[in-house]
Amino acid sequence: MRARPLCVVVMFVACSNSDGPYDYANSKGAALYQEQCQVCHGETGEGGLGPQLRDSKKSVGDLEGIISERMPANAPGQCTGECASELAQFIREGLTSSALACNAVPPSARRLRLLTRREYRATVKDLFGTGAPAMSCARETDCAYRDTCSSGQCEPTACDAQTFVFDPQGRTYSHVHVAGDFNQWASTIAAGGLPLAYDAATGLWAGTFTVGTGRHLYKLVLDEQQWISDPRAPASESDGLGGQNSVMELACSASVDPIANLPVESRKAGFPFDTDSAAALVTAAHVDAYLAAAEKLADFAAPVDVKTIGRRLFRRPLTADELTRYQALATMDPKTALHAMLVSPEFLYRSELGEKHGDHYRLTPYEIATALSFMFVGTTPSDELLDAAEHGELDNAAGLEKWARALLADPRARSQVGELVLQWTGAQNVLTADKRADLFPDFTDATRAALVSETRSFAEHVVFDGSGTFGELMTADYTIVDPIAAKFYGFAGTGRVSYTDGRRAGLLGQASVLATTAHSDQTSPVLRGLLVRRNFLCQELPPPPAFAGGLPAVDPNATTRDRFEMHSKNGACAGCHHYIDSVGAGLERFDPVGRWRDTENGKPIAAGGNMRDVERLGTGTDAEYETLPELAQTIATSTAAQSCFVRQYLRFSRGVRETLAERCARVKLEAKLASAGGDIRELMVQSVLSPDFVERR
Repeated sequence: MRARPLCVVVMFVACSNSDGPYDYANSKGAALYQEQCQVCHGETGEGGLGPQLRDSKKSVGDLEGIISERMPANAPGQCTGECASELAQFIREGLTSSALACNAVPPSARRLRLLTRREYRATVKDLFGTGAPAMSCARETDCAYRDTCSSGQCEPTACDAQTFVFDPQGRTYSHVHVAGDFNQWASTIAAGGLPLAYDAATGLWAGTFTVGTGRHLYKLVLDEQQWISDPRAPASESDGLGGQNSVMELACSASVDPIANLPVESRKAGFPFDTDSAAALVTAAHVDAYLAAAEKLADFAAPVDVKTIGRRLFRRPLTADELTRYQALATMDPKTALHAMLVSPEFLYRSELGEKHGDHYRLTPYEIATALSFMFVGTTPSDELLDAAEHGELDNAAGLEKWARALLADPRARSQVGELVLQWTGAQNVLTADKRADLFPDFTDATRAALVSETRSFAEHVVFDGSGTFGELMTADYTIVDPIAAKFYGFAGTGRVSYTDGRRAGLLGQASVLATTAHSDQTSPVLRGLLVRRNFLCQELPPPPAFAGGLPAVDPNATTRDRFEMHSKNGACAGCHHYIDSVGAGLERFDPVGRWRDTENGKPIAAGGNMRDVERLGTGTDAEYETLPELAQTIATSTAAQSCFVRQYLRFSRGVRETLAERCARVKLEAKLASAGGDIRELMVQSVLSPDFVERR
């Protein structure tokens, strides 16, 4: 082991202190610490599964020797030489109370952000949607991909239309409407059901609506009470509830799904969102998909003015050179010009590079407008917002706040919040979760879609119609269900339904979340425990050692809790599963698809679990609970969970996993959320008023 001379260390520390705050952004040691040490020793060296390193009294030489010989714990000897030296210096200079003090919010990193599949779809929908209002909607996802949801109405294209006809055969009805996966199975006309009109001359109910291309499931609803399959439908399939869903497939030769061939975003462990800018790399598959989509969109679009459409596509005015180039293309063929703009990096990437502003960079007004729009409504900025950028309305905090609150009031903000919660909890994965049809025959595609809709609708209701707080997201004693979800749960009503049996609460009590964290034929205390630790508390655990193996052989008739208790008897596993299984085991009353059960394999299921060390791993605290609502309450009232929600929101909205360089911005926002009583809308507004939203290093 080679120790550095003391004089060199003293000189380095002196220079670092005299030059101002520690430079976490450019520190190799900080990057190594986050990669190899943080999971055990804590983000700021506060300790956890490993000992505290903050304000360490050990010399750089001693730390270097320990790191070289013993670290990382599961793979000692992997960090030697320069690696150990950089880490040791960082611990001594970066993990100190004075260096970690958040006296200011430093600028964030400059970056380019590739449009996600969602953002691409929403953008082309806003740019090329046409047609007259035909279908009621509450959010953009209620409409076909090209259509916009404006003042509660979709603006469709004619080739997506379907005519529904119902013959009552002499029976009298007051209302007949259509409900399906295209309008969230609306139980009433007021809730978005598509009303048929009665023609006394023919004795038929009929209506033509735009429902979007693709395969759809639907039913006819008589007097908003009786749900029947459509006798005229060409096909039907089981709805899993003892009835039949009608099936229709619409194809539109002029349409193109712009994300159909785009590769799905990769999601790293601990980052559940599709917005990870570091992982958004363009592959050959992306290029092919962009070219194909651009060609078909250009064919579909009506003639456009290059200057006007260029401003919308590039989210800023075209430069003189760009305008000359694209106008020349348009003179030869307008579609070629549009095609060229659609495959330009200026369209495919969102710029957050900024312009030089003293010793840092500041986002341009158009970059700010773009960031605001995608953050709050998930799509490209409107002409009005681009005008605001042009007129200097986004140049100060007052203007930023004004537009942030205006965008938050936009109906599309509801859908953006719903998307945040679906990705944060993993609830959307229930659509593709593998569940054995022989064991759960009613867990159909329609049921899964209804459960995802439940989580989305619940999140939107809490944030925009309820208290708007993180606490209500976790502990609400109600949910929002359509008829399919209500039948699945066994609820008597639809819409807002209160829990009366004390079994469920908030997001954790929803089947979309519970079913996603289970295997196809059995529950998983590990997956459910990890969801709580990682997604709700932001507590990471070390990867299992290579020799850990699987569970020892046990009685196949034993309960899942009994089988997983073997982890606590395996020394290689107990250190982490002490924190995982004790949480997940308390959710064993919910089966693999999230429904209540009292027994497993004919044996009663023991209730309760232990939310150990809820604020920080390694503190040796216990928080035993008997029911899911008790667990939800423990999480909701913990500082760690509210702080974690801030992290998750920033990851979703800004597309980066925070480092120590961004820590102070997050810490300030955590305090803002706490002072606002957990109000999520206020967190969203305050996040754009943080200096690092517009300043870049």
